[in-house]
This record gives sequence, C-alpha cells and structure tokens, in this order.
Amino acid sequence: MKKRIRNLIPWLVAAGIFGYLFHHYPPSQIWKSLQYVPLIPFLLFSVGYFFWIYFADVASILYILKRFHYPIRFRELFPVRGVSYLLMILNYAAAQAGFAYYLKRTHKIPIFEVLGFLFFIAIIDIYWIITLAFFGSFFQENIVQNISLNTIIQSMAIFAYALLFLNFLFWHERLSRWIGVRPHWKPIRWLHSKKIFRVFKEASLADYFRFALIRAPIHLTLITSFYILFKIFQINIPFLIVLGKLPIVMLVGVIPITPGGLGTSNMAIVEFFKPYVHGSILETAHVTPSEILFAISLVWMFANYSLKALTGLFCLQKVSRDLFKPTEEISQIEAVPALETPPGFTNPT
Repeated sequence: MKKRIRNLIPWLVAAGIFGYLFHHYPPSQIWKSLQYVPLIPFLLFSVGYFFWIYFADVASILYILKRFHYPIRFRELFPVRGVSYLLMILNYAAAQAGFAYYLKRTHKIPIFEVLGFLFFIAIIDIYWIITLAFFGSFFQENIVQNISLNTIIQSMAIFAYALLFLNFLFWHERLSRWIGVRPHWKPIRWLHSKKIFRVFKEASLADYFRFALIRAPIHLTLITSFYILFKIFQINIPFLIVLGKLPIVMLVGVIPITPGGLGTSNMAIVEFFKPYVHGSILETAHVTPSEILFAISLVWMFANYSLKALTGLFCLQKVSRDLFKPTEEISQIEAVPALETPPGFTNPT
C-alpha cells in the first residue's frame, strides 16, 4: 500500500499542475493556437528530431558498453532501445529493467552492470543540464514571481560539482584516502563489490569527459530544437534567451515531484519564456504569450510520446517480447537508483 501511494502522489501533483494550467489557459485558447501551426513542417521536424536523438542515444549506450568490454552491434541494439521507449511511456523503471533483462539473456551481461551503465549516463545528462543552466545564469536574469533564481542555480551547481568530485575520489582507492575513506572498511568493501557500481570504480576522469562529449549532441539538439519549434509556431524568441533559459526549464523538470517532469516542465516553459514572446500569431489568433507557450509544450510532449509508442510497437515486431521479461534477479531491482524517474519531458530518452 505504501508503494502504491508513493507511486500515485507524483501523478496527483502532475494532475494538480495541469488543472491549474488549464484553468488559467482554457482548452479553447490552446486549440485556437494550434490551428495556425503548419502541420507538415511540424511533423517533419518532430520525426527528424526524434530519430536523431534516438540514434545519438543508442550510439552513446554502445560506446559505454564497448568501453567496459561488451561490444554489441548497432543494428541489434537499435530496435531493443526502441522497445524500451515504448515501456517508458507506461513505466520508466520497467523500461530500464527490461533493457537490462534483454542484455542479460542475449549477451550474458549482468543485470546490475547494465543498470549501472544507465545510471552513469543519467548522471552525465543531469550534469549537462546543471552546467548549461549554470553558464546561462551569468548572461541573463532569471526571475520567476519576482524571485531571482541565478544565485540559487549557481550555488546548486557549485555544490553539485563538489559532490561529483568527492564521488570520483570515493570510488578510486588511492584518491579516496584524501577524503579520509579507508578501502578496508566493511561498508566500503561491500559497496565496491556490487556490480552496479563497476562503472564508477573503473571510469577514469578522461572517461567522464568522453561520455559527456558523446552525450553533448543530445543536449545541444534539445536547445536548438526549441528555438526552431518556436519559429514553426510563428513566434519569435531570441536564440540567446532560449540558450540561457531552456536548461533551467530542464533543471526544473529534474525535480522529482511529478513523473518525468510532467506539468512542472510545462509551467516552467510558460513562466520563463512569456516575457520574450513576439509574433503576428498573437494578434491573428487572439491568444496570449502564455497560451501559445502552453500549447507548444503540450503538442511537443504529445508528439514525442506518440513517436516513442509507434517506434516501440514497430521494434517489438523485430525482437521477442519474452526477452524483456523479469529474470531471477527481479526481487532486487526495485531498490536500484538507476530506475528512478529521469529528467523532464524535454529529455526524449
């Protein structure tokens, strides 16, 4: 019962946020905004964006598997990742676990090692968001409800960098002595023996930078895609504004109070960008900047989820669904941090 309630609360929070948004921005106004959007350019851009991110995501997973001596062919992993996208719509934890089950059955890769690799990638993604938000906070003011967020963002980023540095020292025995950790301590030996932490024990400082570089195209695409998306919706927002504020929107989506940032990301897009919206559609459609931004966030979210579902259903015809079912290690999976909800809906992976 506790688990069910715990899983239900984020959905209730998301429902409450959407209720608030639809109360202030009526569905009739949202529909009016969408009627002026050129459908073909939007669909072509959505499909191109999705498959580029899909390709980059698979390539980065292949790289980390190869780095830790599990080489897999791209054409094999591509449909497998597509099936996991379908599962993500229903349950993110099930998607990550199913991906691990598949690699366990087909390539004998320990489940917890796969989950460790996925957890490591998630950390790299979060630090990309933090870094972009950190640099963006120096170039423009970020104010919500008359509260400046720049100091908060900068302080949080410095704390996060310090935490990452200490984490790196902790997993490397010679360096860990600098922070007073003794590798012979029983709790430390226990942690070091777990397969899920193998990637942290073996990853060098150069590996962190390489993995960050490999994930860079995904995060740079996320930012530039919204600038193009605003153009498709016939509104103008300066690129430097998008560059500085979208990472903060993504950072808000990371806050684990709703599933995958549902609602929180939508609200953040409205609040951060509404002072900068210009375009003839505002007068033509008789909508406010907030209404058009909310419409954009909704239709973009819907397009990404739809493409995930269609791609997953197609890929499911290429691989056996039985390979994604739980193995004997299922009882241990629920406690794995790699299975927590990922960053907000702006993260398509």
